[in-house]
Amino acid sequence: MTIEYQNGTVLEAALLSHRGDELRAAIAGDQDVRTFTRTNGVWISEDLEPVTIQFEWQRRRTENVPTEADCICSKQDAARLISMLFSGSGHETSAALDGFYVLSAEGERVHIQTSQLNIQ
Repeated sequence: MTIEYQNGTVLEAALLSHRGDELRAAIAGDQDVRTFTRTNGVWISEDLEPVTIQFEWQRRRTENVPTEADCICSKQDAARLISMLFSGSGHETSAALDGFYVLSAEGERVHIQTSQLNIQ
C-alpha cells in the first residue's frame, strides 16, 4: 500500500491490520508501527494529518501482454527445443540433474557432477 502525506511525501507500507476505520502499517526503516484512523471517509495519521491511502488492490495496472514478436524464435532454436522435448533429455537438462553448483574461491559458480565425486 502507499501512504501519501499532504506535503507530497509518499511511503510504501505493509498493511499489518485493518479493522473497520483503523489500520496499522509498517514502513521500511521505521522502528514503530503507524496507526491511521478513518473519520468521515478521510484517513488521519497519528499526528492528526490527513493522508491518502491507496491499497494494492486499488491500483490499476496495465496487463503486460506479450506481442506476437515476443513469442517467436528462430527455426533453428525451435528445432533444437522440439528435439530436446521429444528426446526427453538434453545436455542442459541432464547436466543440471547430475550434480550441483558450488562457489569457487573467486566467487564463480562451478558445476560439480555427481559422477565426479568419490563417495564411500
